[in-house]
Amino acid sequence: MNITPTESWGFLHPECHGQKALMFFSWDLAKTIEQQFTLHAKSSLAVQLFEAQKAVDRLLNQYVQIQANPDAFDGQSIQLELEHDDSEPDTTPVLALHTSPHLEQLIIEMQAQQQASRTIN
Repeated sequence: MNITPTESWGFLHPECHGQKALMFFSWDLAKTIEQQFTLHAKSSLAVQLFEAQKAVDRLLNQYVQIQANPDAFDGQSIQLELEHDDSEPDTTPVLALHTSPHLEQLIIEMQAQQQASRTIN
């Protein structure tokens, strides 16, 4: 799939609806989080997490607003948290995404379908 600059965000892509919206959302989600941590790299980890959470909330709302897949996105949430490995307190915390179960299940199913179609071709 060739993505032009105006389509660099999945929610702007003309095919961003139904099942495909989940694929675009996954791409946008990763991009959003990476962008926020890069933009706020000089800030504290707490600020980076706060800004990334606001951006993720805006992204999810964007998908709701365009009605990309109402069954998948309406009323769903993603909470970002930094989790520490208690067995190794000196390690850098890892970013964890706590996705509402319904949305998480749909994303997992979409990724499994993508994987299956790749192995067939």
